[in-house]
Amino acid sequence: MDRPFELMLVQKSDRALRGVSILGGKVCNKEARFYEVRVPVISRASFQQTLLDSGKIGNKINVSYREFSADLARPAFNNEVEYDLLESSVIGYKGAQIEVIEATNQLIRYRVLSNFKRATQ
Repeated sequence: MDRPFELMLVQKSDRALRGVSILGGKVCNKEARFYEVRVPVISRASFQQTLLDSGKIGNKINVSYREFSADLARPAFNNEVEYDLLESSVIGYKGAQIEVIEATNQLIRYRVLSNFKRATQ
């Protein structure tokens, strides 16, 4: 009778895929094909940083920065920032860098150059 696996692991030395059952039994497959996928984990206890487009006036765009912790906005960590696009098309805040490709009163088209630095809570 097959037992459900409690966990799956990959042995770094030989890249073999191993399953360990809830009863401690082990199964090994050295021909298994697999690839690594990193997926962000978002939960109610997660820490989140956001940049929001707050509008454009002339050649300047306004961006709001907000931090959320445990699914709640942290009022002390809200900030409004203004960027002059004539000075540079790259804007940055807390390590995040964004190249503004196009900005109108209706939309902002951008490319993310780097993400936020890891935050310490």
